[in-house]
Amino acid sequence: MFDRKSVIERNNKGILKKQIVAAAIVMVCLLSAVLFTDASDAESAPASAPEIKFWVYENNDWVAYSGHGYYAGQAIANSGLTFTWGTESYYGTTLSGADFTYQYQSGGNTYTNINPYYGKIATVNNSSDFTVYRYANGNWNPISSDSGLSVMGFYKPFDDYQLASANIAFVPSNVSPNTIPTGQLAHVYNVIPAQGNPDSAYEVTFHIGNNTYTGYGSDCAHALKNALDSNNVPNTIDLRMVYNVNYGTDENPDWVTVVNNSWYGFVTQIGNQSMGTAYSYVYDEYLDVTHVFYHYLYWSLHLGNDITWSSESAFMLGFMSPLSYVPSTPSGVQLLEQDEFTFVFDEFDYDWYEDGDTREDPRP
Repeated sequence: MFDRKSVIERNNKGILKKQIVAAAIVMVCLLSAVLFTDASDAESAPASAPEIKFWVYENNDWVAYSGHGYYAGQAIANSGLTFTWGTESYYGTTLSGADFTYQYQSGGNTYTNINPYYGKIATVNNSSDFTVYRYANGNWNPISSDSGLSVMGFYKPFDDYQLASANIAFVPSNVSPNTIPTGQLAHVYNVIPAQGNPDSAYEVTFHIGNNTYTGYGSDCAHALKNALDSNNVPNTIDLRMVYNVNYGTDENPDWVTVVNNSWYGFVTQIGNQSMGTAYSYVYDEYLDVTHVFYHYLYWSLHLGNDITWSSESAFMLGFMSPLSYVPSTPSGVQLLEQDEFTFVFDEFDYDWYEDGDTREDPRP
């Protein structure tokens, strides 16, 4: 690098001075260009709920309705599009696509869970004749190709996520999705840039044992994955929002698409400590019963820098985010906006009696 001041002082007149000063200016300009290029891939997180567009075919033309939300299910509700929510029966309860969470009773207690049918749509512009598409990787694809997903509510415009998209289209049966214009698509945000630093809005802190890690993600599960990978800590984290499950047999498979409302962001391994179960059995021949002992090792998730019982999280990491516009929860239920957690490798024992000699029963 030239020291512009010393060069000018040593060369206080003549052509040589002009040439060196010009060269110094060129060097500064080139350096500025290089620095700008290195940081150009880093972008700020949206300060408020990001835009998601909903494309519909009206009067022989495509029209985009803009809504804002962390998920497409939030954004469509304020987009101005005429539509009706769909419903679905779930373990005997009718769930509406309008609701991000639902509550249920078990053992006399009330619990809150994520609605697997969030964003289910019945009609658009008074018609049910449509297929839902999303724009990703330069193409319009039916959401049914996303492991058979049937609801559009969980798509969000952040590229670190399995269902990343900021553009949802409701395509009538007699119209090709290839006719949808691609010049004014809503933006998908780059969370972990190839160059530059991630926006601190995506930052999440994790306390694990005697260590504290910081990671970045559009949700806290991706932030944990980023934190552990960046520090070369082995880990297993469920980052699937949807997947297929075989409820049949190998001979007669019955594949069902599952929206991962219970385990998205579930952690089974950090470092050399992994979740595990162990069973032991004592058979009482006189009473003809088997006493089963169950030992469970797992990573318990706590909010903030705390490990009290009251700080345990009611939700998996994947449904929480450091961003302020994540969906709200019912009154009295834990907020989904979170940016600090503590993990504890915990265990508990449980035992029960079974009729007969069940010691040979296969166990998971």
